[in-house]
Amino acid sequence: MVLIHLVTIQKLYLLMVNMRNNTNAKKIIIATATIIVVALLILLDIYKCPLDFILGIPCPMCGMTRAVVSAASGNFTAAFHYHPMWIAIILCVLFIVLYELNVIKIPKKVFNIICIISGVLLVLCYIVRLILHSDIVMPHFETSLIHRILSHFM
Repeated sequence: MVLIHLVTIQKLYLLMVNMRNNTNAKKIIIATATIIVVALLILLDIYKCPLDFILGIPCPMCGMTRAVVSAASGNFTAAFHYHPMWIAIILCVLFIVLYELNVIKIPKKVFNIICIISGVLLVLCYIVRLILHSDIVMPHFETSLIHRILSHFM
């Protein structure tokens, strides 16, 4: 039993030594760790959007977590209600990860143009949701940190 643990520790050590020179492995580990931490914060209901918390203004990504959770549950109507661009955002994130891992090989300029177009579409979607008075992105200043602080002085 001890021998098995020693062999496992040795394999982990060799993996870490080989990883020092492998930037893709580092990126994968950092991305995985980030996803795990954010998922835990969301599942434990600890995370709250900083913009929404401080100013009471939902960000353009507001509703994305609920959209993905709804889609994962098979409720696609709710997913599109929470964020109409949830599929596009997931594909963009996947595209960025594959590009950073050198799986997709395109010129940096093309990559930047794709990212800029995606960002512009996200902001346009946000503006449309605000104009249509979507309950997901409507500002609620009365619950913001700024409002709570200022209300003590007024």
